[in-house]
Amino acid sequence: MGYDVKIERNLLHALFDLKGSFKDLNSYMKEHIVSLPEEPNSYVAHGTWKILYLGINHWILLAPIEEERDLLELLKPENCPDSISIVLISDTLKFFRINGVNANDIMSIASPLNLNTDAFTDNNATFSEVFGLKALIMRDGDGYQFGIDQSFGDMISDYLDLTIAT
Repeated sequence: MGYDVKIERNLLHALFDLKGSFKDLNSYMKEHIVSLPEEPNSYVAHGTWKILYLGINHWILLAPIEEERDLLELLKPENCPDSISIVLISDTLKFFRINGVNANDIMSIASPLNLNTDAFTDNNATFSEVFGLKALIMRDGDGYQFGIDQSFGDMISDYLDLTIAT
């Protein structure tokens, strides 16, 4: 059986790990974003940026890699208040995008996460597992995007190839 999916591999994003209270982080970021998401395991989009709320006082800013230098200048991690932390983590994760009619089928093989639309909605993002590895998973168009530790990128690419093999 063949799967009707498109897999994009080893995508690189500008990633910033943001920690601190909602109030402090929102205050510091207010010049650059409208607001932070308030619902855990969700994200809000601001143009080409996504702000993911992943846990207590923990967010990730995801943006196109081309914007990394500009974001460093805007966010000024070295000048942020002591009550928050902004750390560039772009080189830590490799991302994969799986889109298409059978994206759910591929993800149900790869991950134990309940990805039914009533449980994992269009603006959900969370840490779970993909092929047994910790992964950052989010909805993306008619499919999903997930990031895993960059050192496992080739292995995950191979696993995806085996999964879609006919």
